[in-house]
Amino acid sequence: MKKVIMVQTPYQIIVALYIKEQFCKEKDKVDLIITDTFNNYEKVAQRIKEKHIFDNIYIVKIKNTLLPIVKQKNIDFKYYFTNLKKLYYILRPKYMLKKTIGNIELYDEMYCWNYDAFSASFRSYFSFIKKPIKIYLFDEGYVSYFPIEEIIPKKGFLKLIEYRNRIYGYSNVIRENIDGLYLFEPNLLIKKPKYPVYKIDRKKNNKKIINYITDIFEVGDIAKKYDRKYIIFEEALIANDPTIDDEKLYDQVIKKVGKENVIIKLHPRIENNRFSKKGIKTLGSDGIPWEAITFTNDFSDKVFIAINSNTIPNYKMFFGNNFIGIMLFKMIKTNSICMNEKYSQFWENFEAIKGKKGVYFPKTVTEFNNLLEEIKENKIK
Repeated sequence: MKKVIMVQTPYQIIVALYIKEQFCKEKDKVDLIITDTFNNYEKVAQRIKEKHIFDNIYIVKIKNTLLPIVKQKNIDFKYYFTNLKKLYYILRPKYMLKKTIGNIELYDEMYCWNYDAFSASFRSYFSFIKKPIKIYLFDEGYVSYFPIEEIIPKKGFLKLIEYRNRIYGYSNVIRENIDGLYLFEPNLLIKKPKYPVYKIDRKKNNKKIINYITDIFEVGDIAKKYDRKYIIFEEALIANDPTIDDEKLYDQVIKKVGKENVIIKLHPRIENNRFSKKGIKTLGSDGIPWEAITFTNDFSDKVFIAINSNTIPNYKMFFGNNFIGIMLFKMIKTNSICMNEKYSQFWENFEAIKGKKGVYFPKTVTEFNNLLEEIKENKIK
């Protein structure tokens, strides 16, 4: 059987390793598609290739041609050209795949998470040539546990793709046409989907996968950089919703515990470093996923602070470690669907399964400050 796994983030590479080891037979031909959507993607791809884990590895450059176009105040020729090129690729998926991959295998199964112009067009190609292909989604952090048809809205070019495919009677190309979902914690699903759900066993093949991860991402002694008690994870929220004043929340932490005790891990989508000028230690994105770092290091003495980042729930779901995590999404107003009140059921399930001790969800500034004070005075350990 011929299978292809498509990854767009370092975290997805880790999941791909689990799928390859647990759900692919030795006689299966399994290829990996890596996109240019994270730092050091070429180096990571080369290291994976040297391990001979997959049969073929394809690097696909979609960042500047197929990802959603961010609206600009000053629209120029480049803006229009990029959109037209993207439209042309979408209308001609066979041409797009030839330009980005080359000769494509006639796969039987495809594993991915992202639903964008590239992955949707990839699926469309198999309908065009009337080759049945099964589509499986896999774990991409806590958003994977929300109803997929709601968390990934159809808009822009994706609507165009789906309208075109329905008109011509093509199948297996729209978001609802899924054959299965692979998750680490299926019990956390808010709503049971119509398709089968498979559990990824993080303990199975664990030593082998840890060795892969350590070498592929060159984890080394990077954990030594995280030498402060409080680690704040910047998020891409302000890139999507400028009304969110995340910096104000972070400043509260810094004022309360002292900047000498804080590290802010910067998000790659936020180009401006807002914190170094304040004398706060910051760490940029180096292509090493947080999960890769935590696989080989103990952070039980740290305090993780984020608004709604995957960082905290992923760490808890992966390891179940006793650590202090603070998620601040209940303190802000945002249009982000992930923080909608209707999805509070996930967090209730999360707390029930993993235990309330260690992860906190303050609702007010006062509650947040009291929590920091208790941590500072070692009343919470």
